[in-house]
Amino acid sequence: MNHLQKKILHCLENGTQLAWLIDFVGKQVWVWQGDNLPIIFSEEETLPMWGELPGLTVNDVMAMTRR
Repeated sequence: MNHLQKKILHCLENGTQLAWLIDFVGKQVWVWQGDNLPIIFSEEETLPMWGELPGLTVNDVMAMTRR
């Protein structure tokens, strides 16, 4: 388990309900939600969001980070 994953687990243990880890090399987003194991999303898959925010795909996130 890498350093960022440990930080995410720490946050989840302390009340965080949704966390993303963006993998720029693999063009994937790892998503932790509640007590569940991470789910890996890619390409046109819609990422889980908090509240009423509009849905974003992994490709949307990758495009925003290239700006």
